[in-house]
Amino acid sequence: MKKAVCLLLGALLLAGMLFGCSKKEEAPPKEEASAVETGEEAGPYKIGLVQCGSYAPLDTMRESFMSRLDEWGYDEVKVELDYQNAGEDEGKAADICKQFARDKVDMIVAVGAPAAKAATEAVGSSGVKVLFAGVNDPSPTLGIKNLSKPERGVTGVSDRVSGQQSVEFMQKIKPGLKSIGLLYSSEDKNAEAAAKAIQDYCRQVGIDTHVATAVSAEGAASAAQELCGQADVLFTPGDGVTTAAAGKIQEAAAQAKKPWLAGSDTLVQNGALASLGADYEEVGNKAADMAVQIMVGTQVSQMPVHFFDSWQAWINQAALESFEGELPEDLLSTANYVVRKGEAA
Repeated sequence: MKKAVCLLLGALLLAGMLFGCSKKEEAPPKEEASAVETGEEAGPYKIGLVQCGSYAPLDTMRESFMSRLDEWGYDEVKVELDYQNAGEDEGKAADICKQFARDKVDMIVAVGAPAAKAATEAVGSSGVKVLFAGVNDPSPTLGIKNLSKPERGVTGVSDRVSGQQSVEFMQKIKPGLKSIGLLYSSEDKNAEAAAKAIQDYCRQVGIDTHVATAVSAEGAASAAQELCGQADVLFTPGDGVTTAAAGKIQEAAAQAKKPWLAGSDTLVQNGALASLGADYEEVGNKAADMAVQIMVGTQVSQMPVHFFDSWQAWINQAALESFEGELPEDLLSTANYVVRKGEAA
């Protein structure tokens, strides 16, 4: 069966499968973009764009956000955009956002949970709006009490996959799953929230969890070896630390003959067998769509935090060929595929 699947994949590749085979939302036509405009602006709309670090999902969200604004017709004439990257320094992110507030930008667009938290805390009662992209759990992270009618001028797009969805995905790959090893960076709020959601659901259904956190690639590699000896599968939600340690994590999983699963396609491109997670290009696109709504006058309180109801599965073809199991046909037929490291089919 597996050999037949791999031969089929090869035929599809030769037939010209394109990167990201899942259907995308169409870009808004120029006439539609102009139709939503309310009139001449007094000047360009000022946006402060902030991100912490250069991690592939964050970069994808930022780049797609900017491209989508351009598709809407919001170029440098209509929008004055100041992009700042705080690196891995959350203190610097706070300083950047405070400066944005002092500069009286109209809106801060924050990519990722650390940047969103810094922006939310910095604006206070200044009236500066905050739009986030890629925050797993906005309620505890950003203090939003009503996600349907966000208060404090803060809304955005979540990349959350529920704990139940993540576990059911793992059960498809490992039928009879009894234990999960969870590995993530203790400094990544999104990864921590994803791991907690999985733990909460596992408690409900009687699946054991073994948890390890790391602050360095070396620590993640060591923790992966230990977890592979304890659990049926190894799961990494996705963060900069585990991405940096991907090669060693892959080795540990291969030696233990345990499937390494993930919450980010970036990790599949770096060796994980499969992932279920957000399409980060679509997260950025949706954030830009919401930004346009705000710029034409929609109140933030009338813009619910957006959660996606469908997710994209990714499979690493090389890992699949060495996997000592069978994946269900519905997963094989709907997933995107990584052929080699960093290369998608």
